[in-house]
Amino acid sequence: MMGFAGVDVVLVPRRVLDEGQLFLRAAGAQKCEGMVLWAGHHEGATFTVTELIIPQQRGIRTNDGVCVVVDSNELRRLNLALYHSRLQLIAQVHSHPGLAYHSPTDDEFAVARTIGCLSLVVPDFAIRPFSIDGSAIYRLTATGAWQEVAGAAATRLIRIAGEGYHGAC
Repeated sequence: MMGFAGVDVVLVPRRVLDEGQLFLRAAGAQKCEGMVLWAGHHEGATFTVTELIIPQQRGIRTNDGVCVVVDSNELRRLNLALYHSRLQLIAQVHSHPGLAYHSPTDDEFAVARTIGCLSLVVPDFAIRPFSIDGSAIYRLTATGAWQEVAGAAATRLIRIAGEGYHGAC
């Protein structure tokens, strides 16, 4: 099995969701996209997120739109920190100024690049509390394509730790 393709439950603590949303909202208040990362450990088919990582990043605004950039030095630093802490990166979460969708730029410049990783896009610069239903969720396939995970499949995959989850599925 490659990467996280066999993971069918990602447990995320409410504090990770809330802290991430606060950061994304603060970036949005500056009319910029923001990005946070989820890291943790996996055992069998369950991945448990234990850490919210806020990488050093730069929000860019142009006449064509907005984006967030994490440069190569920061990516190297993150990879070393994950390695030394024995954490794994399962997801990237970033905001959009309007609708939540995975743009071609999101596809090409994703930070989370292991098969089975998630990319969540939060709409409207994260002005509302985080919700699975209100986000666009994508998963990296073995072919390198980002495939949308929607509706019931998304709520089965991403579970808020302590809210309706009672052990392995």
